[in-house]
Amino acid sequence: MNNEKFIAKREEGKEISRLLESPTDTGLIQAIYTRRPDAYESYMKEAGDAKVYSYKKDGKIVATCSEIVRDVYVGGEVKRSRYICGLKRDPNYKGFFTEGLNMIDSLRRDDVDFNYFTVVSNNDSALSKFNKLSRFFSLKHIVKYTTYMINPKVRIKEEKNNLLFKKATSSDMDKVLEFINKEGKKKDLFPVVNSLDDFYNLSINDFYLLYDKDELVACGGIWDVGAYKQYTILKYRGIAKLARIFNPLLSLFGYVKFPKENSQLKFPMISFFLSKNSDESFYKVFLNRIKKEIKKKYELFCLALPKNHPLTKVLKKLPKITIDADIYELKFSGQDNNVAFNYEKIATESALL
Repeated sequence: MNNEKFIAKREEGKEISRLLESPTDTGLIQAIYTRRPDAYESYMKEAGDAKVYSYKKDGKIVATCSEIVRDVYVGGEVKRSRYICGLKRDPNYKGFFTEGLNMIDSLRRDDVDFNYFTVVSNNDSALSKFNKLSRFFSLKHIVKYTTYMINPKVRIKEEKNNLLFKKATSSDMDKVLEFINKEGKKKDLFPVVNSLDDFYNLSINDFYLLYDKDELVACGGIWDVGAYKQYTILKYRGIAKLARIFNPLLSLFGYVKFPKENSQLKFPMISFFLSKNSDESFYKVFLNRIKKEIKKKYELFCLALPKNHPLTKVLKKLPKITIDADIYELKFSGQDNNVAFNYEKIATESALL
């Protein structure tokens, strides 16, 4: 179906930013996901082929969504995925939405193997928006992801070992790309990485490496995506509000230092975090070493992992804040499913979600 009439213009970016900034309620913390200062430019910085859509009524944008097409691994093969995101409707618009629904239907395309999206767990409002569009597509749950917000000063006990941890340099580029793709290929939904230049504000100098003698056994990058997409804390509730009051004291015991309400979260993600054959011991040592690097600049870092990741056993014992999200496959009506996921091997790069 022709969707050219709904493709947003570059100059509409700031208006689209306004629509995106509706609060996300995670229970204890109410936050806003933003793409400031310009949503259009922000999406264009994403790794992959990005498009932004808008539906206008009387010259005003009343609905928007975006798509990012990327190559990912599924079953050890390269598949063309499409991540659908940023679906928002102006809450002040009360009119009939037929044309807006046509915008959704126009997203059909046959040159991708599958579509997917994420939604914060228990965000019934967001999920209901997709369910109301069931005549256009069906949903299938892929995996639950947990984002761990951690104080880099937290203590992690590391067993005695002879592993070498080092900062990557430009000479390590080929080795890092080979390792990421070799281990990422063993996962389903993990992005194909041809060049780090494809990822905004990320370079080889942001990566750290773990060696067992001469063998690279784990890697990961400290990636701050705050330059083009951000989270702003609006309000704390319940125990989180109480914890905010006593935060100076709690932070001494390794708990996250909460930002003030109505302030932007400043943090990096540990991204492209992989160990040889998903070895838990390598993950644990790497996490302990890299957090010491993170604390030189940040008071908080994030790590997002699927529910069955081997490192979750370690993270459960640490003081942290967690936010759960669900990834769903979205299949348009009348289209075949071109992939078969192994739901025990799902692992994506959460900084891209």
